[in-house]
Amino acid sequence: MAMKTKISSLLVAISVMVIILSMSSSDYAIASGDVIQDSTIEGSDVQKDTQVIIKAPPLVIEGPSTEETTVSGLSSDGKIRVEITSSNPAINEVMSIDIKFRDSNGGSLKQHANYNIIATQNGKEILSLTEVHEHGGHGTHNTASLKSDEPVDIQVMLLGFGLPDDQENWSGPAGEILYFNVVPEFGTIAVMILVVAITSIIVISAKSKLTTI
Repeated sequence: MAMKTKISSLLVAISVMVIILSMSSSDYAIASGDVIQDSTIEGSDVQKDTQVIIKAPPLVIEGPSTEETTVSGLSSDGKIRVEITSSNPAINEVMSIDIKFRDSNGGSLKQHANYNIIATQNGKEILSLTEVHEHGGHGTHNTASLKSDEPVDIQVMLLGFGLPDDQENWSGPAGEILYFNVVPEFGTIAVMILVVAITSIIVISAKSKLTTI
């Protein structure tokens, strides 16, 4: 009888741990941004003069994995898709940010992309570049060495598409800011929840042993 009670207690504890970790994974997915940006400037988007700030979280299209995370966001007119693949934040490591500008209809790279990019961690800038031009619509940037493994926020301002010395004829959305968030695969909260769940199993097991005695 005591053995059955012990086994039942362990099964309950394991079930609780699985449920807690599942909830943690769900919260993490939302924090990473698992819904696509709105294709209009209504609702959560804000328009200031000619600048459109897209506040809706980007779509996570791959990852996060132990190595990197890929996120994607759309311009307000739905014609340009910006994809960012970055290494996951790690303390004392440089973070690599790979950015691609695609035509949302077909996915081909948009040539002569012009943009600003800013990356911050805990409110401090770790990367800031302005008036960047990518001839092939694809570029890679490295941040400063990170001070922690906390999430990194990335802002990309679209300036238009065209040759650097022919700004008057640039096309596409201009003045829009897309926000991205890169979160480590296992955040501090997830680790804490795991520790609590394991501790619960140990406590229940100990109580079961005392009951048996």
